[in-house]
Amino acid sequence: MGVPVEESWRRMGGWLGRHAPVTWAAMRPAAGAAEISLVNEVVGRSLPDDVVGWWRLMDGIADADYRAGFPIPPFYLPSPVADVREQFVSLSRFADSECCGASGAHATIAGEASFGFCTATVPICWESGGNVLVVDLRDGTRRGCVMEWAAEEGYSETTWAGTAAMLADVVDRLDDPAQTEIVDGGVLQWT
Repeated sequence: MGVPVEESWRRMGGWLGRHAPVTWAAMRPAAGAAEISLVNEVVGRSLPDDVVGWWRLMDGIADADYRAGFPIPPFYLPSPVADVREQFVSLSRFADSECCGASGAHATIAGEASFGFCTATVPICWESGGNVLVVDLRDGTRRGCVMEWAAEEGYSETTWAGTAAMLADVVDRLDDPAQTEIVDGGVLQWT
């Protein structure tokens, strides 16, 4: 069993508060239950507990605060829950016709690389170049894993089996000065 989201978030918040206060200050307070419920409604699939648990602790970093640093390596910011919903709807207009069937079935399985946007993945983090980290809700043994999606390259694997694993990994990396750099008086950058 992995490290619970709450424990990783507490440790991450403590570290960011001490070392990267600008990054920590940009984090919005917990997302409301109604906002989270709207994401479930729009996506039409149940979200993993670790994603919901994370959103109950924070509501991302707003677009206006994109210079606050990158809590998720290498260049990712947690998405506000309302933005998750909007981004999912926007990207779903370009659903991968080789994967996404009209009946809601998918030709690919969780964790499998593909090109177009799959409507069984939900963006959870963004970076200014347009790439997103998604939670993969397709069927398969890797359901719930975190993948990277780029419009020009499609999906690629990460080592994260889920959001909880992603946060635990981030916490482990924070204390490694070879991986982190604090700039501009409190902004976290990954090296």
